[in-house]
Amino acid sequence: MDKDREKTKNKAKLHKKLFVLGVVGVIIINIASWMSVAFSDWYIKNIFPIWLNTYARLTSKIPVSVGEIMLILAVAVTLFGIGFFVWNLILRGKYKCAVRRFGTFYAWTVLVVCYVMTLNCFILYHGSSFSEKYMSADAAPDKMVAGASGNIAAQVHMGERTYTKRELAILRDYIVEKCNTLEKDIVHDDSGAAYYKGDLIEASKQAMRSLGEEYDQLAGFYVTPKYLSCSEFFSQQYIMGYYFPFSLEANINSVMYITNVAPTVCHELAHTKGFIYEDDANMIGFLACVQSDDPFLQYCGYLSVLNYVNNDFYDSIEGDLSVYKKHIRINDAVADDNIFLTREEWQTVEKKAVIKTSTVKSVSSTLMDTTLKLNGVQEGVLQYNNVVGLLLEYYDGVLY
Repeated sequence: MDKDREKTKNKAKLHKKLFVLGVVGVIIINIASWMSVAFSDWYIKNIFPIWLNTYARLTSKIPVSVGEIMLILAVAVTLFGIGFFVWNLILRGKYKCAVRRFGTFYAWTVLVVCYVMTLNCFILYHGSSFSEKYMSADAAPDKMVAGASGNIAAQVHMGERTYTKRELAILRDYIVEKCNTLEKDIVHDDSGAAYYKGDLIEASKQAMRSLGEEYDQLAGFYVTPKYLSCSEFFSQQYIMGYYFPFSLEANINSVMYITNVAPTVCHELAHTKGFIYEDDANMIGFLACVQSDDPFLQYCGYLSVLNYVNNDFYDSIEGDLSVYKKHIRINDAVADDNIFLTREEWQTVEKKAVIKTSTVKSVSSTLMDTTLKLNGVQEGVLQYNNVVGLLLEYYDGVLY
């Protein structure tokens, strides 16, 4: 009996030591990524693709979103644990041993999740951005140094280059003109909604493969994007797509308007290739679409950045309508296609809503903003807007 107890104690000590080593390991990896861009870049180039070409290939074969299932299980297990703990207190420790075992299981599960999040997400935040790798002065001599652009009031400062209101206006008019022109070739159904004949997701994947011929990090295997089964709930958060680090999946909203599909697929696939910054993913999604041979994808690509550019331009002229009206007008048909959800889909979302959309959106935005800032993204959710700065730099020497 004493030997059995001794074995149990030794086994428990070993588990504790291994757990502590695991915690120390994940902390060291995170510290290394925060302190060294070179380490993060090396990991993204040499190690991250291993998970993409093994684990992601497996999850990609499953027709439903594995990430969504994992989230649901995580919530269920957590709620069960809390309930079990409370019930044990009520029964004065009757299930003390079972609670302890469950606690051990949960602790190890959390540790595994920390490793998965670190390897598939956190490290990526500390590597070089898309602009630094491919658009900087060192990467491409004909391009100026990229930087971050927030809300543009008068000028946009990009490293060594300052972009003026005039250059922003030129970019805005160019994007609007492209949208107006391409819209004329888009097929619309009887209800006036844009229509695409073919497999839009596969066409979007092909656009990313083609972009990979120009940017090596985007080359190679691509996961199969999947529609979110809880798209109505994600719509309440105004989320078009989601990258699940747990499963290395690119998931997209199934109820959003069709013109959002291609840019969102490309955006989420960019994350699976190690580009975790939202402005980078927006830029990559834009480039994949507009460089495609498919006019529908081109149209969707320009539409995907229209609001960002138009809003920043409007802010730069301080909302002066007389100045705004002197520039190219956004056609009504383009405005009709430049939506997140149709009115009918919004009605469906609201009918199914358990919690008010305003509440869900507020909580979601706060959590996303906090998550980004905790990972070193100072702008938080405003990082999405930084695509304007990348576009200004990309068209430098082309439009102005």
